[in-house]
Amino acid sequence: MKASLSSILISAFWLAPASTASPLKGASNRDTPGPLPAVSAAGFHDVVTAHSIPMRRQKLAPSATHPALQRRANFPARLRNVYDVYYIIDLEVGNQTIPVSVDTGSSDTWMVQEPYECVSFWWDGPGTKPNCGLGSGFQGNLSGGIIPDLPPFVRSYVDGTFVSGFYGRENVAIAGITAHNQRLAIVNQAYWHGDGQTSGLLGLAYPYLTSLDGSDQNQPPYDPVFTTMWKSGAIDPVFSIALSRSEDQGNRTGRENPSSGKIEESYLALGGLPPVDVDEATWARTPIHGMMAVPQWGFETDEKGMYIIKPDAFVVEKKAGSKSSEDDGAVVTRNTTQIPVLIDVGATLSYLPKAIVNPLYAAFDPPAQYMSSGGLFYAACNATIPRFGVQIGESTFYMAPEDLLRQTARDPTGEWCRVGVTDTDTPPHVLGVSFLTNVVAVFDVGKSEMRFAARNKY
Repeated sequence: MKASLSSILISAFWLAPASTASPLKGASNRDTPGPLPAVSAAGFHDVVTAHSIPMRRQKLAPSATHPALQRRANFPARLRNVYDVYYIIDLEVGNQTIPVSVDTGSSDTWMVQEPYECVSFWWDGPGTKPNCGLGSGFQGNLSGGIIPDLPPFVRSYVDGTFVSGFYGRENVAIAGITAHNQRLAIVNQAYWHGDGQTSGLLGLAYPYLTSLDGSDQNQPPYDPVFTTMWKSGAIDPVFSIALSRSEDQGNRTGRENPSSGKIEESYLALGGLPPVDVDEATWARTPIHGMMAVPQWGFETDEKGMYIIKPDAFVVEKKAGSKSSEDDGAVVTRNTTQIPVLIDVGATLSYLPKAIVNPLYAAFDPPAQYMSSGGLFYAACNATIPRFGVQIGESTFYMAPEDLLRQTARDPTGEWCRVGVTDTDTPPHVLGVSFLTNVVAVFDVGKSEMRFAARNKY
């Protein structure tokens, strides 16, 4: 839906906020009823949880300013929205069902409430009628009321959008787990690029990000929805995500969506693993790093805020038999520079340094090219596609060809398709949906680590 990283990434280059976040409490009991065993070859004892909720994959119409070009130029420009794929769950808020987008790059949970003000800016063009594309959202009053004596809720995102409103309390439930009397935000002003499918956002990152809010970026943190849930003891401090690139390529482990009749294979799972098939031999683990892992952000404390990891290598394999190959063997390029990257379900593409992605662009046959009209790299839709993998531990997780060359994201001629990995030498570097559709990702805040396994073909 958007660059889901919170306003910290806009301001952290000059901010160095004091540490106020609380340490994690001990792990809670496993969820019930009886989970299915899923012991990996590496000895992990993750289990399939009873608390999984299907996520709906949604495409966003191309309408927004491309933030990558904002880094290349000093003015906004209307381009095809790179954040064009996002995932939705139905959040139970009090006695209402609110569709929200899922975001691992921010922590707040918010939803719009009518009437709200939708604003526009000068780069939208003269006479543009604001259209935020948000649904009707929450109706009536919060059961816990408005929280008094708090500054307004204000959150901005790196693609230029923002929301503002106030804080209140309400019970919030996901997949049978309830965060009682949860602090959340009600939005009454927005600059947004939605398509009417969602009314808000569920933030799954650490509590620390909630402190980087408002004009002074140094508010006391609070527990987001997921944190409240695991601190209550209802689940372990773990959630996992399985994203699918389509909903109608199901395998037998999927669950049927009663409204569409299609197999749902995208899941948010609380306290364990989602019910999808993985290659058990590929399980790998890696630490979650604190905010100081990205020195350009200028933090003086190493609080954990986002899901930052350091892959062991990036691998490009130019396919054998390509016209420009010197022989019939694959040409393999490995970059073992360990850089911090964010695992972000809210970003459609993956963003990596030029030294890593330039060999990838060159390995397409014919090579991929930068298109100023789109602000990204494209390759001929019928190009020979190389292999691109991210090594974590002993396992290398390769992106599927359909994720590396996105046939549904084309230039106006229809002959060039968008490459699923784009270049940036400016942090944050991101592994987004183009990577995550190939794995199950486990976010273990109790052990401060992430675990990955390759999805079996679906």
